[in-house]
Amino acid sequence: MKLDEIRTYKLSVEADGHSGGEGFLKEDTDLTISGGELLHAAVTCGIPEERLMTGYSEKPGTGISRRISLVEYSLEAQGEYLRKSDRILELDESMRSLISYYLGMFITKLVSGKVYGVDYLVPLQLVRLEQGQENLRYHGKRRRDMIGYREGTDVCFSVWEAIGRSNNSGKALKEGCKSAEEILTVNGHTPCRADSCMTYYGSRCLSVRVKTTAAASEGLEISFPPAAYFRAYYDAVYGIVRECYERESVRNQMVFGEERIEAEIPVSGGRKLYVGMPRRLFFALESDDEEVLMAADEIMNKEKDPEIQGPVCTEAYCGRDGVSVSVR
Repeated sequence: MKLDEIRTYKLSVEADGHSGGEGFLKEDTDLTISGGELLHAAVTCGIPEERLMTGYSEKPGTGISRRISLVEYSLEAQGEYLRKSDRILELDESMRSLISYYLGMFITKLVSGKVYGVDYLVPLQLVRLEQGQENLRYHGKRRRDMIGYREGTDVCFSVWEAIGRSNNSGKALKEGCKSAEEILTVNGHTPCRADSCMTYYGSRCLSVRVKTTAAASEGLEISFPPAAYFRAYYDAVYGIVRECYERESVRNQMVFGEERIEAEIPVSGGRKLYVGMPRRLFFALESDDEEVLMAADEIMNKEKDPEIQGPVCTEAYCGRDGVSVSVR
């Protein structure tokens, strides 16, 4: 597959143990996604291992470019569906496991947002790294949780365990639920939901199982500054735009009254990845925490012109987080 193609695909999504409600799956379904949505999830998904390698010789954007190559190499379209590419059979088991891990992270981010209305999803480890802290341990195990946030009248944090597998594994899904239910509170609030989300290769296509776990009666009480959460979320995209801005190689745009700043980096096949964000957000991330919170609040509460259908960007997919992406 190629992420510069303008088309849609289907994911087989099986929801187990959810409570329903607006925007939630009522039953198992074939979920329609666009190539732009998959690209956006791959670009904006936080990967702790990549953050830990910063400071070495990699240029900003190298990790993002690698993610795009990984998705395009490992998946192929079969009609409307995405399936495992035969090319990954040439790889050894460790590389196939790495691909499954990345796809599990990307698809969890995509499904949590598209189906369950999660606006932001950030690995807890990245939030702690933003504060100069080590990853948490609980019962001797390192935490791999992803913390979701949904804007609304009430504070809504959620806990997600992203699992990437080659095959359907009920045991892995159960272990993910066990981890998710160990989070008692996030910034003093009981999580509005806790889920294990497993991505695997089904008989027909790339498939997803989402299982909701019961609320914790005891466990970890997690807290972090809200600004650290948003900084951790935007870190990878901000790094690309900042590096291009310092080289004076960014493009300024005015899109439907919003000033945006866009950077480009080379990807495989002689193409370029274009990544953009509101100019206000970019300079807020260079400033203090109060500015970051104000910019994030503006993005989440921004009222779109009712005559505008789709994202507030041109030639790109734009998420609710204000980040636009395209490959061309």
